[in-house]
Amino acid sequence: MRKKFTALALVTIVAVGATVASTSDLDTIHFGLVKSIPEADSSVPSPEAVQLWFTQIPQDNSVGMRLINPAGDLLETGLIMQASEDHKHYSVQVKGKLAAGAHMVAWRGIGDDGHVVKNEFSFTVDAH
Repeated sequence: MRKKFTALALVTIVAVGATVASTSDLDTIHFGLVKSIPEADSSVPSPEAVQLWFTQIPQDNSVGMRLINPAGDLLETGLIMQASEDHKHYSVQVKGKLAAGAHMVAWRGIGDDGHVVKNEFSFTVDAH
């Protein structure tokens, strides 16, 4: 009887562990950035827009994006737009051509747990 109980307990532990491992995706546990265009640390021509994809759908009106030029000045952008087909995808239009050099995107948002998450990344605009 003890062997059957031990075997059943072991099977249950393995099954529960496998279920948790298969359903827990670390990217979706916490709010954060999954992807961006331009990509972090990339070298690109002047983009027409900055696009961000998050791990969760952000709380309403919580996403902020700032575009900062190589001199540290805040650049004018369009309004922050949420994609209608993918509510984790946000973008802002860039006003005019960006100067060559390293630009920074500073972003913030609020995920399901109510915590404000903010971060930044840089990309370089190629000289033409």
